[in-house]
Amino acid sequence: MDRRDFVKASLLAMGGSLFADDKGQDVVVSPSGFSESFNIPHSLPPGKLNVQYIRENIPPFRPPSAQGDRYLDSVPDTLDIAERGKLCINALTSITDSNADSEVYWLATFYRNPPVMEHNFNDWVQNVEGMMEALPLLRVATGSTQNDHVDAEWMRVLLKSVGPDGLIYVPFRGRPWSSISVAVAYVQPCWKPDGEPIAINDPAVTQIGNPMSCQRAISAMTVHYLRDPEPMWKSTIEKMIQRLSELAVDCGDYAYFPSGSLVPNGKFGQDTTIPTGIMAEENSGRIIQGLAQYYQATGHEPALQLAGKLAHYIRFHAQYYDHDGPWLFSPQEKQWVKSWNPESLVHGGHGHGHGIGLVAVLEYGIAAQDKATLDFVRSAYEWAKANYSCTTVGFFPEWFLPQYDRCETDTIADMLAMAVKMSAAGVADYWDDADRWARNHFSESQLTSADWVYRLAERSPRKPVVWNETGDHVPERNIGAFAGWSSGNDFGVETPNHPHSIQHCCTGNSSRTMYYLWQHILDYRAGQLRLNLLLNRASQWADVYSEIPYQGRVEIKMKKSLRAVLVRVPEWVQTASPDVEAGTNTGPRTFRWEGRYLNLGTAELGEALVVTFPIPRRKTTQTIGNASYTLDIKGNTVVQIDPPGKNGPLYERSYYLADKAPMRKVERFEPKESIIW
Repeated sequence: MDRRDFVKASLLAMGGSLFADDKGQDVVVSPSGFSESFNIPHSLPPGKLNVQYIRENIPPFRPPSAQGDRYLDSVPDTLDIAERGKLCINALTSITDSNADSEVYWLATFYRNPPVMEHNFNDWVQNVEGMMEALPLLRVATGSTQNDHVDAEWMRVLLKSVGPDGLIYVPFRGRPWSSISVAVAYVQPCWKPDGEPIAINDPAVTQIGNPMSCQRAISAMTVHYLRDPEPMWKSTIEKMIQRLSELAVDCGDYAYFPSGSLVPNGKFGQDTTIPTGIMAEENSGRIIQGLAQYYQATGHEPALQLAGKLAHYIRFHAQYYDHDGPWLFSPQEKQWVKSWNPESLVHGGHGHGHGIGLVAVLEYGIAAQDKATLDFVRSAYEWAKANYSCTTVGFFPEWFLPQYDRCETDTIADMLAMAVKMSAAGVADYWDDADRWARNHFSESQLTSADWVYRLAERSPRKPVVWNETGDHVPERNIGAFAGWSSGNDFGVETPNHPHSIQHCCTGNSSRTMYYLWQHILDYRAGQLRLNLLLNRASQWADVYSEIPYQGRVEIKMKKSLRAVLVRVPEWVQTASPDVEAGTNTGPRTFRWEGRYLNLGTAELGEALVVTFPIPRRKTTQTIGNASYTLDIKGNTVVQIDPPGKNGPLYERSYYLADKAPMRKVERFEPKESIIW
C-alpha cells in the first residue's frame, strides 16, 4: 500500500482514488476526509530541473569505490544473494531521473500500455525508506559499479538537503510533482520558527523537514562514514542528533516527536498531542534504528540516550503494540480498511508499519544489550508469525486482517531483518525462518525478468504518458525491484482502483534486507567460520557453493586456514541424523554435532569441505491470503504452485526437480571492507 500517500492508504480499500477536479487541479484527500487543492503544472520545462535545495555549498566528499578482488568462478545455478544484490543495484540506480538529480520515480505501473513510472510527493521514499542506505551497502557486498554516478549524486543531494539547524529538508521548488499526492497526515500541521502553524500549500512553504526525513539519512550517512571516515559525516550526523534531541518532547523515561513538519528552523507549537498508533511509529519509531546504528559505529552516547527514550515510548505509550508484543490495530488504520470490517479487531494492522518499528526497536535492544527490549521484539515477532501469515513461504500480508489477499514485500523484509538480526545477536535461533522466507516469497517478489511485463502491457489498455511519468524502458529499469502487492502466486494483484505494481519503498527496504542476508550467510570470529545459511557466497575466508534445492550438497573451499568451520544443517534434517556426511577433497571427514551445527574442526588453506544430506520433496495445501494453494516443496524451496499465476506468475521453478545443479559462470567479488550492519 502507498503508506507514504494517505490518499491511496485510505481510499484504495474503500473504492476511492486520487482525482483531478474540473479546473485541472489535483485534489488530495486525507483519511479524515480533509482535502486540499494544489495547483499543478501540466508539463515540465525542458532539460535539467533547477531543484532548489536548502543549501548549495556543501563540504567536499569522496564517493568510495568498492575495494576487493574480482574473479570468474563456476557456481551452482541456485539462489545467489550477491547476484540478487546486483539486481537491486540495477533497480535502485535505473529508476532515477537524470533531469532531477537522480531522484527516483516512486511508483511503477505495469497494468497499462505502455508501463510507466510516476513522480509525485512520495519520491521521498528515496530517503525515508532506505534507498540511500541500501545502495552503498550493496556496493560493498557485490562490487557492482553499474550506474555508480548515482551514488555521488545521491550523496550530493543528501548534503544539500541538510539545513542550518541540522535537519533534512525536502524541497518543493524545482520539483513540480512535489504537490501531487501529498501525504497530508505526515506533513500537516507545518510549524514556523515561532511555533505557529502554516498550511502546507502556502506559497511561503518551500522546504519541509521533520524527524521522518532524518530517520534513514542518519543510517545512510553512518554507512558513508564507515566507508570513508571523513569528520564531515560525523559532525553532520551529530548536529542532526542534537537538533532532534531538542525537538523531542522529553517525558522523563520516554520521549516522542509530535506529528507534522517544520519549515527551516521551525519548532513544534504548543497545540500538539502525543501521537499514537501508526503515526507514533512513523514519527518516532524507525528513527530509533539510525540512532542505535550510529551509536554502535561511534559510541556517541546522545544517540543511544535518545534511541532509548523513543524505544520506551514505542513500547509503552504509542498504543501500537501490547506491552508483551502483539500488534494493536490502531484507529487510524481501521479507517483506511473500513471495507474489511476491522472494528471488532483488537490486534492486527499494517504489516510494514508494525514490522519496521520492531526492526528499529530491536536495533536499540542489541546496541544497549537490553534484554527486556529484546524479549519484547521476540514476542512481537512470534505473534506476527502466528497470525494471518503463511510462514511456509514467508507471505506476510500488507494488512494483518483475516483473508487479506496482498503481500507488501516491505513486511517480508522486516520479518527477515528481525530473523537474521535476532539469530546473529543470539537472541533466538531463527535461521530456519530466514532460509525458508528468503528462498520463497522474498526472492519471488523480486522482479528478475521483463518478458511477462511486456506481455501484460500488450493486453492492457493504452493510456498516454503524462508529464510526471516516464514510459522509457520501464520494465528493464525495474529489474531487481520488489513487488508492492503480490498474491500467493502472482507478482501483482490488479483491481479497478489499484492498477499499480511496485511502490519503491519495498525496493529500498528489501534491498537493505538483501544486505543483511548476504552479510550473515556466514559469520567469522576469532579464527572460527560459522555457515548459517546454505547459500552461495564468496568471502575472504572461504567460498561457498550450494546445490540446494537440487541436492543436499554444500562445498566450502578454504581461502585461509581456520581453527574451526561450523555448518548449520537445514531444518528438515534431524539433529544427529546418520544421513549427514562430511568429507574433503582427500577423503571422509569426522565431525561433531553442536546443536544444529556440524563442527568440522580445523580447515587448511586450499582444502575443500563437503557436507551432504538428504533433501526431501513433499506436497502440502496452504492458505495464502484468501486462497488455497497446493505447494510442491523440495527441501525448503517451493518448486511449483497450483493454481499458477496469470500475470507475473510466481514459483515457476520446476527445473529444481532435477537431481543435480547446473553450473554457471559468474564474477565473484571478495570485499576488502567490512560493514557490520
